[in-house]
Amino acid sequence: MEDIIIRGGTVYDGTGAKGRLADVAVKDGKITAIGDLRELQAEKVIDAAGLAVAPGFFDAHCHSDTSFVRDSSHAAKLYQGITTEVCGQCGASPYPYAPDKADEEHWRCASFADYADKFQREGWRMGTNLAPLVGHGRIRAHVIGYADRQVTDAELDEMKAILRRELEAGAWGMSLGLEYSPGCFADQHELCELGKVVKEYDALLPAHLRNEGALLPQAIDELLNVARASGAHVHVSHLKIDDYRHHGKAPQIWKQLEDARAEGLNVTQDLYPYTASSTGLTNRVPKWSLEGGPGAIEKVLAGPRRQEVLDFIREKYYFNAERAETALISDEHGFWPEIRGKTLRYVAEELLHTDYPEAAAEILTRTHGSADCTFFVMSEEDMLYFLRQDTSVCSDGSAYPIDKSKMDSLPHPRSYGAIAEFFRLVREKDICTLEEAVRRVTSKAAHMVGMTDRGVLRPGLAADITVFDPAVIAPQATYLEPIAPAKGVHHVILNGGVALENGVQTEERLGRILRKNR
Repeated sequence: MEDIIIRGGTVYDGTGAKGRLADVAVKDGKITAIGDLRELQAEKVIDAAGLAVAPGFFDAHCHSDTSFVRDSSHAAKLYQGITTEVCGQCGASPYPYAPDKADEEHWRCASFADYADKFQREGWRMGTNLAPLVGHGRIRAHVIGYADRQVTDAELDEMKAILRRELEAGAWGMSLGLEYSPGCFADQHELCELGKVVKEYDALLPAHLRNEGALLPQAIDELLNVARASGAHVHVSHLKIDDYRHHGKAPQIWKQLEDARAEGLNVTQDLYPYTASSTGLTNRVPKWSLEGGPGAIEKVLAGPRRQEVLDFIREKYYFNAERAETALISDEHGFWPEIRGKTLRYVAEELLHTDYPEAAAEILTRTHGSADCTFFVMSEEDMLYFLRQDTSVCSDGSAYPIDKSKMDSLPHPRSYGAIAEFFRLVREKDICTLEEAVRRVTSKAAHMVGMTDRGVLRPGLAADITVFDPAVIAPQATYLEPIAPAKGVHHVILNGGVALENGVQTEERLGRILRKNR
């Protein structure tokens, strides 16, 4: 007797093979058989006639590290058919912290092992699996704080020892956040030396690049040089061109990556299928003004170098109304609720009656540097070009609840819709075949991170399975109404149990923190 049989669906096994009518059997958390299983019986039978049956989808880049603390459902992701999220991205992770800086409220932990063990020991639950990385920025901050300087040899040795400890414990790699403090203060030598440790463990080195606009080619070259020096598998996170003056250059950027692969470098990439990004407003100030860590910009704006910051913002970003309209304040963390859902242009013209850089400075000051924005800075042409290439797909978002009463911000709709939007574009924009689309959000992403027991439908592998309607799957979240579940996913099996049935999440919370086997 099987636990579950999914009957009569079209199976897309995640390898890129064409779909075939077949049943899928599950027992004790594993796939046990695929084929004509009419003679088999099961405690639960799921009718998948007219639907696609695929491996559970991967979110190749997310920030759901502690989403379960807010709400265990992870519903924003589960309703898209996502079963595994790769977290610990952009140089940030909830570890390592010194014991005197660890705290319960923010889930700051001493190490990756402490994080994973705490989840198990204290009985936490969540609606998706997490495959965590360790953040380079967090390691650097742990060792030298938020100082804008090179690390000493002794400090670098300490960073390498911490990285080895985290990889030994099962972290899937080390992420770089080279546009954020303190990762932006790291030099090439530091990155190459740490990359060599990543290579020792056959782990992943994904990077939020140092620049995603005018200097994107140079930023990619920096990462490729790390790959050459270390031999590590490097990965470009959320590939994009976010400077309107450089839109249309996607083919040249893709050729740069293809040339690197032809050279023999192990380089991959992911992206989200939206033309707006989302990050902190501090991403629009000079890097030197971030030295000192969270809140540093507030002190700078109150000091003698304030005008330097304003001049930088004016020159690089907000020099006219059109550019100021591209910045939508999504979260002011309770410090200035009146501006949530408003553009920088509105804040400047209607609320403050000042110019755009001054308005940005005021937002940063009142929110103590914490304001988050959605930035409408990419072109659809570039996004679709990248999406038609062999890339993984990500949300770059968090596993939020779909209960609006539990939300107090306007997150980017990618959290609720990235994978669903990818399938919509596949259907409407001739991105690729359905079987190829399934491969890119399953086995390709699993292979990227080094996972061998998920991402493909095959007997003996973990039973993470998504049953969906390819003709319907799509997001419902929008920029101003982002808290809405995707549609078109009928059933999700997670670690052998039913996590979503007939389009509705069950009470089961079956997600796990997955560790890389050494």
